[in-house]
Amino acid sequence: MTHQDIPRADDQIDISAFIGVLRRQYRVIVMSVASIIVLAVIYLFAVTPKYTATALVSIEPNRGVLSEDVSSQNNSAAISAQVEGEVAILKSSDVLLALIAEANLVSDPEFGVTVSRSAQVMAWLGIETDTTREAGAAVTDILRRVGDAVQVRRRGLTYLVEVSVTSEDPERAAELANLLVSIYTTRQVENKIRQILASRDILAPRIDSAQAELERLQTEADRFLENVVNDFVENSDREDLIGVRDRFSLAQGQLDGLRQQSAALRAIVEGRGIQADQSDLLSAAVLELAAQREALQRQLETNPSASGIDAEALRAELANVDNRLREMAARDRDASLAGISDLTQVAERARAELREAALASDLPSADLSMFYRLQQESATARIDYENLLRRLRQLETLADVQISDAVMASSAVMPSKASFPNSQLILALAIVAAFGVGVGLAFINEFLIGGVTSEDQLRDLLNAPVALPVPAISTPEEGDVTSQIWQAPMSGFSESLRQVRRQAARLTRPGEGGRIYLFTSAVPEEGKTTAAIAFARTLALSGTKTLLVDFDLRKPSIAHRIGAPASTALLDALSGRATDADLARCHFHEPETGLDILVGGGRSDLPTDTLVSSTRTVQFLYKLRKEFDAIVIDTAPVLPVVDTLYLTPYADLVVMMVRYAATNQRDVRRAAERIRGDMHQGVHVLPVLSMERRGKKAYYYGGYYSGYSSRT
Repeated sequence: MTHQDIPRADDQIDISAFIGVLRRQYRVIVMSVASIIVLAVIYLFAVTPKYTATALVSIEPNRGVLSEDVSSQNNSAAISAQVEGEVAILKSSDVLLALIAEANLVSDPEFGVTVSRSAQVMAWLGIETDTTREAGAAVTDILRRVGDAVQVRRRGLTYLVEVSVTSEDPERAAELANLLVSIYTTRQVENKIRQILASRDILAPRIDSAQAELERLQTEADRFLENVVNDFVENSDREDLIGVRDRFSLAQGQLDGLRQQSAALRAIVEGRGIQADQSDLLSAAVLELAAQREALQRQLETNPSASGIDAEALRAELANVDNRLREMAARDRDASLAGISDLTQVAERARAELREAALASDLPSADLSMFYRLQQESATARIDYENLLRRLRQLETLADVQISDAVMASSAVMPSKASFPNSQLILALAIVAAFGVGVGLAFINEFLIGGVTSEDQLRDLLNAPVALPVPAISTPEEGDVTSQIWQAPMSGFSESLRQVRRQAARLTRPGEGGRIYLFTSAVPEEGKTTAAIAFARTLALSGTKTLLVDFDLRKPSIAHRIGAPASTALLDALSGRATDADLARCHFHEPETGLDILVGGGRSDLPTDTLVSSTRTVQFLYKLRKEFDAIVIDTAPVLPVVDTLYLTPYADLVVMMVRYAATNQRDVRRAAERIRGDMHQGVHVLPVLSMERRGKKAYYYGGYYSGYSSRT
């Protein structure tokens, strides 16, 4: 019978199997959930709460004052891009560094400089460190911490920007949020003013150039006109025009003198003194005060204390004379300026009369063309100069009245509730994660690393056609569990062994001679000896001539289990030191079941794998096939020792015992792979799940490598 002979329904989702996994692994799930929730609670109590304060900033593009910029942005996409740019500026390192400096965060216990453990150790050892590099690293760390604490985001598609600062101190959080907005708006105004002043500096040289060009054109036009007018007056016999010209010349001469006088008086007012060639331009009173000042200055320079003169009094008198001299010079300069203004009007009127008279006469066309050209160029230069000058004055005014494009729509207030940690969210996530981790660990424990807990799981694990359970039963301590086969034939334990007998009959191929049933396990303490004895008794009670052989040569235990004395006869027969007749010493017959048993005992002088792989063992098994209908062999575990693998090729069925929820699934799979590697084609492995729980003593391999009973 092959695997295909037994129907399987693996393509369906078995909800009951899923629930069964959860039920069997509920301890793992409960421990996982409890552990994660406890850790979450400990974290909530241990972590330092943090508070977040949020200020609201309104971005209003093109809030220029007195600006003639008509290129205002009406494109929503452009405005949106500008708002996003302002968000980036608010979070820029430049603004954050200004916040660090303004709020003195360098010495702040939360954001400030912290000495690393390595630096502390080096300082304790007296090792000098690079302070420049450490200072740079400290600033970088502070900037990183402040950057992590500051969050700037746009609120939807509006022009509102949220500026949030998170801190352990709620009052500090609100203070830093408001300060950050204040620094940002102040720097924005400063940047605007800086741009305006830069434009002014670019415009100033152009204004100077335009002024020079205007003066050049006006001078050239006046000079040309004066030449024309002088020629006209010289060639004219009109006495009135000659008088006007003389008046104009007199006014010009007087203007020159007043201008020189005004310049000299201005030098005195500004404290630059009197030049030698300017004395005739000044009044007698001014010259007298200047002479007094010179005398006082000489007295101070010639060590007045030696002459018995008070230096402080001299300095006070000198200061008084200076003040009087400046006041008198200022009054005389005002009078000069007034005279300049009057004479300028007289000269302008005289010039206008001469110009009108000359232009009204028959001047040559070339002179008229040149005059009008110079006049037009002068007018154009004046307009350019006035425009540039007006723009300069406007820029200077704009620099004084600039406002920010961002305004504080809502200042940050001290938060009353911590923003971190979010206890409800963390607990909810912890519960969800705990159940997820618990279920995941349950399935990992169920299907990968944990013990086998159901016959379906065991069947899928070994890819076997069928798997059977053997229930646990309660017996008196040191009692023989397998005696239930004839003492309680209707018990669940006895019925489970009859199920094993039935499946063994179905899976065993027909052939000549008795059938060999090999009982083994992956590791010790799996219940293989108990199952072998019970199975053999079940076969014997069914009328099958059955022999039970204790082929676990490392640690034979059947003799102890059935209450018979141990014997080395089997070891001696396999090693060639005893005859078949000597086997009678280890042969026992159970009258209750009709079962024949070959018990073991003692310790071999040869490696046991040498014995089980020898020709004598093969001949021994061949002989047993002829004498019995069924031979049940109890062998050693597969993983600790190799003995069983030498017997596997002679088996008609291998019954592999697995202890409930005890044996690692990797060990079970590895053992089955080794067994199948040595089995003949068509021979099956029948996995049986022993529901009996293992005792407190865990299984170990060392006993199977070196543990023998003493030879008796």
